[in-house]
Amino acid sequence: MQAFETERARLERDGRPLAVGLIDIDNFKKLNDTLGHAAGDEALKSLARLVQQALRPVDHVARFGGEEFVVLLPGTEVADAQQVLTRLQRQLTASLFMHDGKDVFVTFSAGVTAYRPGERIEVALERADEALYEAKHQGKNRTCVN
Repeated sequence: MQAFETERARLERDGRPLAVGLIDIDNFKKLNDTLGHAAGDEALKSLARLVQQALRPVDHVARFGGEEFVVLLPGTEVADAQQVLTRLQRQLTASLFMHDGKDVFVTFSAGVTAYRPGERIEVALERADEALYEAKHQGKNRTCVN
C-alpha cells in the first residue's frame, strides 16, 4: 500500500501511467496436496525471487495473499505491462525449481489493468482480478487485460 501511495502521487503529479497486475500460481492447491506445503512455500519463494529479479528497480512486487502477488509497474502502459508479465511467465516456465531432488514445474496466470487517476487501489485490483479470472478461464499460464 505504501508503494502504491508513492506511485499514485507520482502519477497525479507527472501524469505517467501506472499498470497494476495480479499474479496467481496455477494449480497451487494441487501442488500443495501432491508435494506438500514445503513445496508450495518453495514455489512462492521461487516465483517472488524470479519476479523481483526480472522487474526494473522502480517496479514493485508484494504478496497479496495465498498464492497471489500484486505487481506495480510505474510509467508502463497496460499493453506493455501485459508483455512484461507474459515474458515473466516464459522465464518461469523455463526455470524449474527443485524439491526433494525433483524438478517442479510451475506456471502462473496474470491479470493487468491501468490505474485510473483518482480511483481507490481496490477498484484497480478488482479489474486486475477479473482479468486474472479470465486468464485462468482461458487455460492458465497467460496474461489478460481489463
